[in-house]
Amino acid sequence: MENKANILIVDDRKENLFALEALLEAPGLNIEKATSGNEALGLVLEHDFAVVLLDVQMPEMDGFEVAELMRKSEKTKYIPIIFMTAISKEDKYIFKGYETGAVDYLFKPVDPIILKTKINVFLELNRHRRELEKSKQQIEKQNEQLKELAIRDGLTGLYNHRYFQEILNREFALAKRNKTDISCFMIDLDYFKDINDTYGHAFGDFVLRHFSRLLERGIRETDILARYGGEEFVLLLPHTGLEGARVLGEKFRQKAEAYVYEENGCSQRVTASIGIASYAAHLPPRSTDLVIFADRALYRAKAEGRNQVRIYLEEALVESETGTLKPPARDTLFTLKKRLREMLEKTGQDLLTTLERVVQDPHQAQQDRSLNFNRESTDRTMEIIGLMGSHLGLPEPLVENFKRAAKLHDLFKVYLGDENLLQDNPEDKHYQDRVNPEDYPLMLDQLARLFNFFSSEWTILRYHREKYDGSGHPEGLQGTEVPVGSRLLTLTDAFVTMTFDRENRPLTPEKVIDELVNQSGHRFDPLLVNLLLDIIQEKKLLKIPKKLIQAAKKKV
Repeated sequence: MENKANILIVDDRKENLFALEALLEAPGLNIEKATSGNEALGLVLEHDFAVVLLDVQMPEMDGFEVAELMRKSEKTKYIPIIFMTAISKEDKYIFKGYETGAVDYLFKPVDPIILKTKINVFLELNRHRRELEKSKQQIEKQNEQLKELAIRDGLTGLYNHRYFQEILNREFALAKRNKTDISCFMIDLDYFKDINDTYGHAFGDFVLRHFSRLLERGIRETDILARYGGEEFVLLLPHTGLEGARVLGEKFRQKAEAYVYEENGCSQRVTASIGIASYAAHLPPRSTDLVIFADRALYRAKAEGRNQVRIYLEEALVESETGTLKPPARDTLFTLKKRLREMLEKTGQDLLTTLERVVQDPHQAQQDRSLNFNRESTDRTMEIIGLMGSHLGLPEPLVENFKRAAKLHDLFKVYLGDENLLQDNPEDKHYQDRVNPEDYPLMLDQLARLFNFFSSEWTILRYHREKYDGSGHPEGLQGTEVPVGSRLLTLTDAFVTMTFDRENRPLTPEKVIDELVNQSGHRFDPLLVNLLLDIIQEKKLLKIPKKLIQAAKKKV
């Protein structure tokens, strides 16, 4: 059936269908029949037809209507249509046929020779089109194969050096922009020259291929492994800090040490030396520097005896009893950078504490404020953000940024007179006089910008009133265009507002779940709503039956 050309004949009279089928029947031809316009429209969506023979006079839907509907569909608009009719031969009917997209117009009874001649033209055109499509698919497949060959190492099948550089630049830029960590391994097989000299290059190639598979089995799909050159390999680990990289590096070293390479009577163990560097710990200014730092650590591993894992600037790091890496007392460039980061972090926390004291100052005039800062409510919001960030696998520094944004949001809104997100009467004039809701995110943004320490929180506060369906403000962002921190803050702040024990805002657990489900896909990100429902069930945040939460998840 796949290699046959398809023809569709449409006529409400079955005797006409069988007569046409008998007339056209030929090897290499598949004939489909339809007795109504609706049946014909269904078939043209299922099959690739070379031509459609369409009767004009049919009950419910005539041939002209069928043709018009076919021309409106991208899938069927180019299928040739030949009208066949016994109605008047007046020009107006013929013109109508051509206007609806017909390529020809035949009158019954149809001359068999004329019909076959016309059909053969379209069958030939269809054959050429299918051959062209097949050639196009073959070319596309070959292009994909060539592309894959261009980025892969011919011996090991891993990414090659050139393509790794492209990925490195992209992943480094993402880590820098999103303030996430990224680690890099440089891996070298120890005394590999002796393997080639002793057992020959064929066995050396065998070792390289199998060592590549050994490494591949121990990494994630998001990690990037490449052959850097000779017996050197490079591994990039997005969203992985120095501690995680060091643990993985030691696992690789042990696997390499234990593995026995056996082929054609040759049997040999080959150890590996590994150097590691990370963005957060070593602050490389450029992507290439991250690899250079890992290479320097590899050089040290080889210089100190091979078959070991070393970390760049390891002289500035000591292992504690817990296995974590801490800076020593003496000042090195690494230690200085780390201390500066810690000082900036502490300064930011001190600023948050100062802001909290200001809004709680009893001497400040409170009569014009609709809200007072409530630490318990804010702590609960931050706690839920932390839980969701952990379930999403987000880096801890990024989650901490989200938490600070939530606290800034609560502190600032005390002065801006912000009402709760589920206010009883959002049309209240007093509320509108105090704060224009569409200006509110921009006001938070401007307040955050007063403190350079909160540069990461600006975006979260600016877009926390955007909605998933694009109906929010200030810019009407939609879906994943809204930063993930803003989507998290919107959902968690609304949930805490609904569930926190406050006067005049009693919401039952059932109503809270209903509101989350109803706003999923509109105000809230459905993925995050599903995650929050899981956390509500896991942490028992609401006294509500498990079956109700499961039913809610099916509606999201």
